[in-house]
Amino acid sequence: MDKISLAGDLGSGKSTVAKILIEALGAEYYSTGSLVRQIAERMGMTIGELNVYMETHPEIDTEIDDGLASLSDDPRLLIIDSRMAWHFTKGTFKVYLSTDVETASLRIMGANRSGEHAETLEETVASTKARRESEKKRYSEQYGVDITDLSNYSLVVDTTSATPEEVAGVIISCYERWREQRDLAFCYLAPERLNYIDDEHDGELLSELSRKLELGEDIPEVTVFERDGEFYIDGGTESALAYAFNLYTYVPARLVKSSAGDRKYVRMKNSL
Repeated sequence: MDKISLAGDLGSGKSTVAKILIEALGAEYYSTGSLVRQIAERMGMTIGELNVYMETHPEIDTEIDDGLASLSDDPRLLIIDSRMAWHFTKGTFKVYLSTDVETASLRIMGANRSGEHAETLEETVASTKARRESEKKRYSEQYGVDITDLSNYSLVVDTTSATPEEVAGVIISCYERWREQRDLAFCYLAPERLNYIDDEHDGELLSELSRKLELGEDIPEVTVFERDGEFYIDGGTESALAYAFNLYTYVPARLVKSSAGDRKYVRMKNSL
């Protein structure tokens, strides 16, 4: 039975989205995050302190990873909420949930989980970034993988401004398409997460693309690349703007390898 693995930024809403997927698909839930929280409480540590501890005590990760690997042959339809299920559990539909760090920090504070946030938003943003860097370092050293490399995943979904139900809807739709064609990869980003090149754009083309969207017709592909948690439009700017002007929740795009170079970029939300 095909499984869905959920990884993502801290505070991206994985557990909330997982609950919706479980009900919609009749699946079961497996979470390594809850295991880590239990270990932290047992050892009298915050999550951040445990992450640093685990950098030099790989036996904790080994125990968790062995459990993930054993799920490969599990006959159940599972929603696996885990940083590393995409790597250890074979054959999963690999989903990455992305959000900006300030939104993530507000969610972490709102969840009020013991040991996972500081007193202020500024402090929580700092601790969230530090925790992420610790995880990235640990997984790179132990497994030789970059958990922030979005090319590892079948689907990247931005959760910053979409509802959990909208996020789950995108996952289910792409999952069904992926089951028919396993090499497909998808990326759905909120317009306000996108940066585009600060140049003049073709107004007539933008109007034509907007009209086509209203009629339900296909428009040229948007390509994007990611760097340090920011998304930059590499091609198809007018198409991306058409989605934004037509108030679409998401801009569907394809991730590519690229770099900003000397080009000046503008955040889309500031241009509409």
